[in-house]
Amino acid sequence: MKNLKLGISALALTLASTAFAQTTSNPWVIGVGAHGVNHMGVANGGVDKVFDNFDQVFTLNNYTITPPLSKLTIARNLNKYFVLDWQTSVGNVDNKRFAMGKEFFLQTGLGLQFKFAGLWNEESWFDPYVRVGANYLRHDYSGLTFPRTDLANDVVLGTYNGDDVTGKANHFTAAGGIGSNFWLTKNFGLNLQGDYVSTPGNSSNVANFWQASASLMFRFGNTDRDKDGIKDSEDACPDVPGLAQFQGCPDTDGDGVADKDDNCPEVAGPVENNGCPWPDTDGDGVLDKDDACPSVAGPAANNGCPWPDTDGDGILDKDDACPTVPGLAQYNGCPKPQSAYAEEATGALKDILFNFNKATLRPESNDKLNQAAEIIKSSNGGKFLITGHTDKKGSDAYNLKLSRQRAASVVAALEARGVNTNQLKSKGVGERDAVVPESASDAERMKDRKVVVEAIDASAWEALQKSDLPVVKKKTVKKTVKKRK
Repeated sequence: MKNLKLGISALALTLASTAFAQTTSNPWVIGVGAHGVNHMGVANGGVDKVFDNFDQVFTLNNYTITPPLSKLTIARNLNKYFVLDWQTSVGNVDNKRFAMGKEFFLQTGLGLQFKFAGLWNEESWFDPYVRVGANYLRHDYSGLTFPRTDLANDVVLGTYNGDDVTGKANHFTAAGGIGSNFWLTKNFGLNLQGDYVSTPGNSSNVANFWQASASLMFRFGNTDRDKDGIKDSEDACPDVPGLAQFQGCPDTDGDGVADKDDNCPEVAGPVENNGCPWPDTDGDGVLDKDDACPSVAGPAANNGCPWPDTDGDGILDKDDACPTVPGLAQYNGCPKPQSAYAEEATGALKDILFNFNKATLRPESNDKLNQAAEIIKSSNGGKFLITGHTDKKGSDAYNLKLSRQRAASVVAALEARGVNTNQLKSKGVGERDAVVPESASDAERMKDRKVVVEAIDASAWEALQKSDLPVVKKKTVKKTVKKRK
């Protein structure tokens, strides 16, 4: 009885010792229950004969069953496959194999379980496992005398493998068995376990036995170390307060990326860039991820690249109607058109003066002719038609002839000032385009007396080459030039 009290005290001490352990690790399991010990199922012989009396393992009368609260299990999950446990069982147990009366029995030790549920779902209600363990056993056989009849094997045991059989009180045991937890709720269940316990290192198997147990299991220890309201078992960051949507991890910059996955935890950034803001290396307002030229500033409309100026005329290609040919802004990046040269030359020749009823140019027209010549020479070889006009006074035939002669005189004067002879043609239209009445004053009719410069293309030039336009006789041109000078 004294030994039984000592055993119960040891069991209570074991239970009390878990109070501190369960606050520092998780998850923990504690089980309390009853156990039974069966010596009759042990065969007389070595390890190879362990199962010779296996049929007696299932005979209830062969068990010495100790009352409830005779077994304590404390276990901790190492991972979803393995569990480390400490199992202690006590009681007054006999050995029916040798007709031994009940003696104090205490076995305590560590075991390692392999959980099959870890292969499919570690939270399954059906939680089977295999187990191996190493224990200290206190069961006093020193009072047995030998030779002695082995009732389980119907033999007289005097010596074993040539050694004297001597009873011992303290033993080292190794256990192997199977068991299962049946979780009725997340934190409460039943356990059934069966083991074969042997005494390796002892030449006698007198103390070997089968053990069966049934326990109530309580699972606990799901603490919340960081006090964020998420249990550690479900908290991916159990030591740092966090948010439920991030499995208990924080999101310092509030960008929707948990700090543990955020490469820039203090600066908001998109998920697709691991929580970091997209850079804008060239500072053009177009993020590098969208910037076709991330190291050179450019507008968003051109994907972050500068607009090109292919012809280098200072007008960006996007605004340049002639992006491969240098031009001028007023002509949308195109070269100055021949029509513009013609218009400027016409303006220069406005109010040009001829001698009365003659084709000879008056000296006052020299500046106008000089200006017109420079304009035409700057046209890069443009071709132009010089057209003479008269007012309505006089006959049509006379006016037509005079207009042709005056146009030819202007051509001659321009060529004398350096204009290429292959650039100019002349014609006269007489009074065809005159608008001032013949009855008007001479000053009023001057509006219709003019020379107009018109740019012409290649086909028009070719047509003029074939036309039969009268020209000023050379002596007339010379005379005109001479007078101009």
